[in-house]
Amino acid sequence: MNDRKKLQVYAALAASMTVWGVSFLVTKHVVGVLPVSTLLAMRFLLASAFLGAWAMIRGDLRVPRRDLQVLAALTVLSPVGYFLFETHGVARTQASHASVIIAVIPAAVFILAMLFRQERFAWRKALGIALAYAGVVLVIGLGTSETGATVLGDVLILGAVACASIRTILAKRVLQRVTPLQLTFYQFLFSLVVFLPLASTEGLDWTVNFSGSVLLGVLFLGLFCSALAFLGLHYALVHLPASGVSVAANFVPVVTLIAEIALYGVLPSPAKLAGMVMVIGGMVFAQAVNRGKGAANHDPVPGEAGG
Repeated sequence: MNDRKKLQVYAALAASMTVWGVSFLVTKHVVGVLPVSTLLAMRFLLASAFLGAWAMIRGDLRVPRRDLQVLAALTVLSPVGYFLFETHGVARTQASHASVIIAVIPAAVFILAMLFRQERFAWRKALGIALAYAGVVLVIGLGTSETGATVLGDVLILGAVACASIRTILAKRVLQRVTPLQLTFYQFLFSLVVFLPLASTEGLDWTVNFSGSVLLGVLFLGLFCSALAFLGLHYALVHLPASGVSVAANFVPVVTLIAEIALYGVLPSPAKLAGMVMVIGGMVFAQAVNRGKGAANHDPVPGEAGG
């Protein structure tokens, strides 16, 4: 991968993580008006329409039936499982809590990679993982007295971590046979089979309080946080190993915290700040092991040279 390609890949990954860092605050605002399934249906309908039009223009819609079945199975993990856990979790806890727990995804990916024999065990990785999980326990255990934070909400976010981690390992393989655009489009299209019926059961009472700011929030979540951010993630997965991509989640809580301070003047408690430092420090410590070697030896993907 030449320097220009590296810049494109890391820029796409950084943009995705930045958008997701802000998304927790936007989601917190929007779910105050929209029921969860209604929000997710709107979000993924927008993403599907945008990505479908893009794929049609590029002639990138056709996928073999066998691969469509695999994409449908991945959809159960994400976006269906991931976003049900995440959105219900964000509605029940603080945005910064959610983003810190989401940052555990790199550790979970490492554990799964070792179980699937994609990476070897290393004590430095294990210590980093332990430090990160200790940080999560600190945030959950000592931060629940803060306004808006609950154990249930934090546990639901951990469910999202499990779905995202398993899917990251599996998606790396799938991207050997389909393009990032195809994977991103079909995951949101298939998710509508679940979320449109769920949304239909939630009624229309929310329309009374629907406002311009909620509409902007839905557009941001659908076009940027769903369509473009996931496309950037999948593009990075083509060119980087799964562990190299997952490490970028370390920066999500930093973005969320900065956004919280800038928008709401919410300052973190000492316990939360310590937990965040432990999570980010543990992740960086664990991911530093053989990062360069892993990036050089990741599985080749058709079309990788052309972008």
